[in-house]
Amino acid sequence: MSISIGSFFYPYVKFLHGAAYNLHQILEGLGVVSSTFTGRNDAGQITGTYWSPDEAMMATLGYLMMLSLLLIPLLAAAAYTVGKKRGVLIFFALLLLPGALNCLGLFPNINYLPIRYAINGVGKLGSEVGLIPLLMLCAITGWAVMVLIYDNLNLTERFRQIYDHFWFPLALVAAVFFVADNGANEDATLLKEATASIQDASAFLLSQIRRYDDYCRANGLDRLKSCQWSSNSQWTFTHIKEGEASYFIDFAPDDSKGFYAATRRTISDEDVIAIRKEINDYNLRLCPVKHFSNGMSRSSPLSSTCEYVPRGYCLANPDGPPGLVDKNISSHTVALASECIVPWLAGAKPSLKQLSALVSQHDKAKNHRWLYFLAVAAAVGAKVALATTKLCLIDARPAADRRRVLRIARHRLGQCVRVLKRMLVGFGQLAWFAALRVSKLLKRE
Repeated sequence: MSISIGSFFYPYVKFLHGAAYNLHQILEGLGVVSSTFTGRNDAGQITGTYWSPDEAMMATLGYLMMLSLLLIPLLAAAAYTVGKKRGVLIFFALLLLPGALNCLGLFPNINYLPIRYAINGVGKLGSEVGLIPLLMLCAITGWAVMVLIYDNLNLTERFRQIYDHFWFPLALVAAVFFVADNGANEDATLLKEATASIQDASAFLLSQIRRYDDYCRANGLDRLKSCQWSSNSQWTFTHIKEGEASYFIDFAPDDSKGFYAATRRTISDEDVIAIRKEINDYNLRLCPVKHFSNGMSRSSPLSSTCEYVPRGYCLANPDGPPGLVDKNISSHTVALASECIVPWLAGAKPSLKQLSALVSQHDKAKNHRWLYFLAVAAAVGAKVALATTKLCLIDARPAADRRRVLRIARHRLGQCVRVLKRMLVGFGQLAWFAALRVSKLLKRE
């Protein structure tokens, strides 16, 4: 047991700290705030950048603390509306209870912070426990505001029925969100599968390219354009194999010609044709295909060199011109399957970009839906407030007992106005008396 100011306020600070962390994660996903900072030296020059969610979250925490301080008198006014002095006493007793229990060592240790924080994490929602403080703040705000509105505007049962017309459609919106989440999960799964297929195809082709590179070195064929390509292109396919969808979209070549250019910026059509011819000769040399007079053919038997290309990697036809390579390469064993994998990789980029854009939209929608749930929490608090007003029989109160807070506010405002009037009159009389004294002194001179 530790009785101190720090231990008393600890539950409240921890409550708001967890709310601020989760709110900051959502706002960062929406692009409203950022956890990225720029470091500068004494001369004001930029020395680098760094990430600090703890530092960035302090502003959000400050705003939540100010809003919480403003919320205390609002709740006290609502409690007075419900039960006058007794309601205010109950409110402050409940407000001080967590701090008192923590001083006695009886308050549970609740971790509101998320397990991990994603910098610029679109679609990241923090932790479910951290959502509780924000929902509670929104709900009690909605409750207090509705209680004050109902009493001070002298509303009746008819308003409750009107509010129900607004309340019930929220259930339909929840059904729409369910369908939207289902579609988002399907798109995310498709993106994951498409990315995995691209990575696997790149890994499959990379292993064949490495074998061809070894073949070139062993046979002294380093001057062949295709052998130079096999050495230079390994970087491209290694990065695609290890990268995510964003890397493939941003850095992978847009067409087959770009894959054959490898590390070079440009390549001529003649060089591309030469590379493809040399690779075709390599395939025919190591994995010859025997053709029969009736149009049938027989591939070389499977081995560590001659492989069937998985059907999913060979869905695209070889690039032109016609007759350069066998168009039925997908049905034969080959030593190097660049003729079908390279066109397939080039053709996969537009569809992957479209899927990635859809998933990005779904992730942003998650952040927006999260803010919608906060609004729903405020609406839930308002709904509970309407039940509170009915339970406390506010409608049955005489007219003189309605608008409690408004009457007190008017009374206190009237008192302030009267005090100000008296002060102004007093200052006026004092100024007039001083002016008279000054004028008499001037006349004597």
